[in-house]
Amino acid sequence: MFRIVSFFFFFAFCSCSTLNIDVIQSGPYFPPKKDKDIKLYTDKNGVEYPFGAVAILHSDKFDCSVKKQKQIISLAKKKAAETGANGIIYYFDFGEKDPYALPEEKCYFSGLAIKYIDEEAKKYLVETK
Repeated sequence: MFRIVSFFFFFAFCSCSTLNIDVIQSGPYFPPKKDKDIKLYTDKNGVEYPFGAVAILHSDKFDCSVKKQKQIISLAKKKAAETGANGIIYYFDFGEKDPYALPEEKCYFSGLAIKYIDEEAKKYLVETK
C-alpha cells in the first residue's frame, strides 16, 4: 500500500513542476531556425525591424523563480524557432494578485513570436503561394 501511495505522490509532484507552453498560430510559419538565434524583447518598441506576428505563446501558471523563468524562456525560444520566428516579445504576468502571496510565487509567461519583414520572409511567402 505504501508503494502505491508513494508512486501516486511522486507523479503528482512531478506534474506540478512541468513547464508547458501553448502555441497559437497567428500568421504563416516559416522554415525552422535554431533557438539560439531567437532574439528576446520585452517591448515592441525595442524591435529594430518591421515585423509580423507568427504565434502567440502562453504558459500555464508556474513558480516564477529566476530558475523557472530561464527554463520557460528557453522552452519558448525552442517553440518560436520551430515556427521560423526571429524573436519573441514577452513578459511575465502575475494575473490576479493574491493579497497573501509573495509577488514572485506564481506567474504566467506570455509572448508573441515575431518574424522580421525582410527579403527572406517575402521570398518564402511568394514561393509557398
